[in-house]
Amino acid sequence: MNMPVYMSLLRTDPNRTTKVLTSLKKIPKTWKTNTRIYYVANVFGEWDQCVWFESDNHDHAMNFVQSKIQTIPGVTRTYTLPTTPIRKYFRR
Repeated sequence: MNMPVYMSLLRTDPNRTTKVLTSLKKIPKTWKTNTRIYYVANVFGEWDQCVWFESDNHDHAMNFVQSKIQTIPGVTRTYTLPTTPIRKYFRR
């Protein structure tokens, strides 16, 4: 069964970038039993980092963002989008 996929964009305090990145790297690949992180990345432009993940439903995705991502000191804003993959180029 395919779970919904999400991308959460993060804006961070520039004085805390290193600590935010350290915290993001420590998130386990599977958070609780219903959310799996694909990757964490730096991005260019208006946002600073992103977390791409899947979760079994929207409520669990919101819970992950609100209780795990938004509580990281230095994360000042998040913007989470449900996504629809068009083509998968590699397998994990």
